[in-house]
Amino acid sequence: MPLVLKKEENNIILYIWKIQESLDELKAKYPKIDSPKFSSNKRTLECFTARVLINIYSPNCKIYYDSNGAPTTSINKNISISHCDEHVCIAISNNNIGVDIEKISEKTLKLKDKFINKNQSNLTQKKATLIWTIKESVFKFHKKGNVNFKKDILIEDFTEKHMGDLAIKFKRQKLNAYFFMIDNKFITYVCK
Repeated sequence: MPLVLKKEENNIILYIWKIQESLDELKAKYPKIDSPKFSSNKRTLECFTARVLINIYSPNCKIYYDSNGAPTTSINKNISISHCDEHVCIAISNNNIGVDIEKISEKTLKLKDKFINKNQSNLTQKKATLIWTIKESVFKFHKKGNVNFKKDILIEDFTEKHMGDLAIKFKRQKLNAYFFMIDNKFITYVCK
């Protein structure tokens, strides 16, 4: 079973799975879990894996999506889901939660003018990716859309590091973003 991480901290439970099985192999291991149907086999596998993770947390729990596309559960817990390449992660909490996972790449540096504020210095691929994943986590935390990544989510300049937390401002709220790395990817979450 490629559950690579279960982490409990800051009022959340985080699960990360590294997909090494085919969709058919996973379905054979978890036959009672409903399989979503998407036109892409990769997307179906990612969503099925998220359902496997929620089943590990609470058997028979179902994932639904609200009118804004944000996931909800049948067990009165808040959930956030993210996937990147072969990794799928879910974060569960009694509180509002947003999680994101992103591979460190040049893409974030190329798009920096769309989401990074001018106060950030010493910008690298790693730092730009971390900023992007934090802002994605805030977007998922908000669950309502209508977020301007550059104007609404402010992160003070910081020195690059592999794990820790950063204070951020989102509209009129002060939040903390927590982050760490796994397999050249940043995992970030925001929970209040």
